[in-house]
Amino acid sequence: MKRKCDVFYIDGTNEESVAHRISRVLGGGGICVIPTDTLYGVVAVDRCDAAARRLYEIKRRPAGKPFIRLIGRIDTFSEYSRQRIPKRLKPYWPGPLTLVVRGVNEPTVALRFASTPWLDSLFHGIGYGAILAPSANRSGETEIFENGELIRTFRSSVDAIVCVRGGIPVCKPSTILDITSRPFRIVREGAVDIADSDLR
Repeated sequence: MKRKCDVFYIDGTNEESVAHRISRVLGGGGICVIPTDTLYGVVAVDRCDAAARRLYEIKRRPAGKPFIRLIGRIDTFSEYSRQRIPKRLKPYWPGPLTLVVRGVNEPTVALRFASTPWLDSLFHGIGYGAILAPSANRSGETEIFENGELIRTFRSSVDAIVCVRGGIPVCKPSTILDITSRPFRIVREGAVDIADSDLR
């Protein structure tokens, strides 16, 4: 049976109403494609095993390769790590910087504090839990920026797609910085440049 997938377009006037709809889908264990503060992402609420398994299948991602988690407020960080964020890195958050830190229930965890009016409404709707948020492409393929391609790629496998009307600008993914040991290590170059002095 063909999966039903709702497609929404946000334009700055309807973000709260769409976020309410998407938060209900995610809260029910669904998978959605949404705009983040960088790329489109394929997302699911964290700590839902069935949704996580399905997300691995949709992404065609090797099992055991963890996803980046997006958080909607800094308080959520302490649920995943007891590590303290260095003061010199705090100005990068919220923003396109993913931090790899020592985890509470796993050796390491990749977290990013993301904030836009749209994401703020979505996080509010799901109670500010974290979301698993890999980029909206199949593993090993290039990122998708054009709405038509996004819909063609994911419509048959996800529960809802949220597009920015007119599309999103071509941009880089988040920078990934491992701060589990010193000096800090850039795992992936991305949308934000980290000063050398901030790596020490």
